[in-house]
Amino acid sequence: MWDYDPGRVGEKSVPAVHEIEKGAIRRFAEALGETDPIYFDEQAAQSAGYRSVPVPPTFYVTLGRNPIPGLQLPRAGVIHGEQEFIYGKVACAGDRITVTGWVSDVRQVQGGRGTMTLVTIMAEGVHEDGDTAFHSRSVLIIPEGVA
Repeated sequence: MWDYDPGRVGEKSVPAVHEIEKGAIRRFAEALGETDPIYFDEQAAQSAGYRSVPVPPTFYVTLGRNPIPGLQLPRAGVIHGEQEFIYGKVACAGDRITVTGWVSDVRQVQGGRGTMTLVTIMAEGVHEDGDTAFHSRSVLIIPEGVA
């Protein structure tokens, strides 16, 4: 069975700073099949009231975070169970977002195929001015027998 020290719940990663680039926004929007010109054209974005080209919804999943202290997930067999985003101030090209992550909960539940460990990982992204860009919550499922 996978092991994690519950005393480390809430311990945050070292912040990771990301500069939002137009090219990354464009590639993500294209991958989504997005056609709204605000994601591709600075002038269209500004005409729509944005400072620059805004990030599409769920773009924040592309922003990495530094390792969470004490969290060593198995290399295989982990299932991504849930993902939720709460959005704040929209990030635009040129913005710098600081991302921090932490484990907020670890619990075991009985499933049809044995005991599963549910690991809830939180992350937040913050603009340089202190405004929140996003909060995210993901739940990872580690089935019994995965180490």
